[in-house]
Amino acid sequence: MKEATKSAADAGGVVGPDVVAACALAAVPGMGATSLARVAQAFGSLAEALDAGPDKILKRPELKLRQQTVDYLSRKPDLEELGLWAVAAARKAGARVVVLGDPWYPPLLREIDNPPALLYVRGHLAAETRRVAIVGSRDADDYGLEIAKSLGDGFARAGVQVVSGGARGIDAAAHAGALWGTGSTIAVLGCGIDIVYPPENGPLLDRLATGGGAVVSEFTPGTPPATPNFPRRNRTISGLSSAVIVVRAAGRSGALITANHAAQQGRMLFAVPGQATDALSEGPNSLLTMGAARAVTSARDVLQALGWPVPQSLLVEPQEPSRPAAPDWPAPPPAQARATEPGGEDQVVDEKSLELWRLLDLRSPSHVDELAVKVQLSAPEVLRRLSELELKGMCLQRPGKYFLRR
Repeated sequence: MKEATKSAADAGGVVGPDVVAACALAAVPGMGATSLARVAQAFGSLAEALDAGPDKILKRPELKLRQQTVDYLSRKPDLEELGLWAVAAARKAGARVVVLGDPWYPPLLREIDNPPALLYVRGHLAAETRRVAIVGSRDADDYGLEIAKSLGDGFARAGVQVVSGGARGIDAAAHAGALWGTGSTIAVLGCGIDIVYPPENGPLLDRLATGGGAVVSEFTPGTPPATPNFPRRNRTISGLSSAVIVVRAAGRSGALITANHAAQQGRMLFAVPGQATDALSEGPNSLLTMGAARAVTSARDVLQALGWPVPQSLLVEPQEPSRPAAPDWPAPPPAQARATEPGGEDQVVDEKSLELWRLLDLRSPSHVDELAVKVQLSAPEVLRRLSELELKGMCLQRPGKYFLRR
């Protein structure tokens, strides 16, 4: 038994030939979805192409292989060993492989031209469910982050899964909003399933993978987050979704590539309008001006456009809570301390929450787990206290359970 075969068996038993073949050929340099589709058509399946071997693949001119693919196959690599290694690496990262013919492969994604031949999946990727993609700039402003988080929360309450790219900014806010709304969400990566990128989103990706959602990649384990990968990633984001929403994006943002894929795939396209002079509004506003997208400001707008049920909580306009009369406010207990935020208003907090507040930085956000270690409290307790501080206006929450001092 080859070492790669032994590794795959140790990682979880027998591997089907279709899985090994898809992992092997997808790992060949220059082999994208289009090339893999040609190979499968020429040989009848990827498994038969794997059995045929590199020499016979090279002898098929109709495949129109890229030069880097030709160069690689000319060295007569052991493709089966390559496929078994990829399966073992995925399992080591806690992922499984879903191939195009698998019943768990999402039907909506299967409908696009040349869909990914395989997906590495960490978490739960349901075959049939309603999904909407939320995309936008990595360098989003507070307005964009709040919109993305609100949209994610709204879709979660409607039982709709949120799809995004797991990146900084709008992506992370959309994922966090869906989780905040006790929903599930999918992050589609532009790197291998075993690569955490960006590193600070590691806790967020772990949480969504264990919260009913999934982290997904079509790239071989170990693939770094290179620029050419992201258009392919964006194509999968829109392919998984019934609609795509562009929140905040500059004129040449990658989010507009996702919008272009959505249009080609026949998906509904929405955009959040912004000020004409704002650079981050250029992308969404251009889509609206061209008539390519519909204006949207809430999850309810999208649900209604798609003809999907809208929960009562999204139909009722939020009401400002009524403030009780001054005499009804209880006096603070003696053990409490007072902290003054930059605005000058005293905030009543206990000593432990005050300690948390002092640990926060104005510019560099701190994660809740890091803070829990420093104050020697459980992460849920720290999150509760930070949420109270946020309500008092003393801190700001960023996607992924990161907090800043105000």
